[in-house]
Amino acid sequence: MNKNLIKLLKDLCLIPGLSGYEDKVRSYIRNELSNAGISSKSDVLGNLIVTLEGTKDKPSIMLFTHMDQLGFIVKKIESNGLIRFERLGGVPEKALASQEIVITANDGKFYEGIISNKSHHATESEEKYIVIPYKDLFIDIGFESEKEVDGIGIKIGSPITYAPKAKQIGANKFAGTAVDDRAGCAVVIETAKKTQGLKA
Repeated sequence: MNKNLIKLLKDLCLIPGLSGYEDKVRSYIRNELSNAGISSKSDVLGNLIVTLEGTKDKPSIMLFTHMDQLGFIVKKIESNGLIRFERLGGVPEKALASQEIVITANDGKFYEGIISNKSHHATESEEKYIVIPYKDLFIDIGFESEKEVDGIGIKIGSPITYAPKAKQIGANKFAGTAVDDRAGCAVVIETAKKTQGLKA
């Protein structure tokens, strides 16, 4: 696998960027392009746009990808500090219990937590192999009260993503959070770097 592409993909997968909160992803991409001498601009919707001039009598080609990822938002903070959440995007319920997550506070600081679940030995036999609805789950970030959670800047609507992970598996495979579509972002960045200044 291309080493530059793998480096880009790892970096991108390790940046939390829930839908509507892609600022850090966009900044990373902008910096990568800028360091390669490629200028970009953003529109009011947050799209990052790059135009590379080619030969005027040749057809134009557009490459596009999305920067955001699936995740959740804070729906309610319980009096004991546990957090209820709402899904944002097509998050499958069967993959939620015991997942590590990251919540972004108002100041941009990340707080790690886990989607809590009963331990297997403490679960009734008829419940052991049933998918728990997400509305019955909660997130624990280690605080003991609603006041503590509010005090660190986590509010209703704060963005939540899976804890970022990225790794190459073997010679030709890659696993991580938000591979859809940070892989597309990496390809577009690398393509822009390789094609800038080329004329057909």
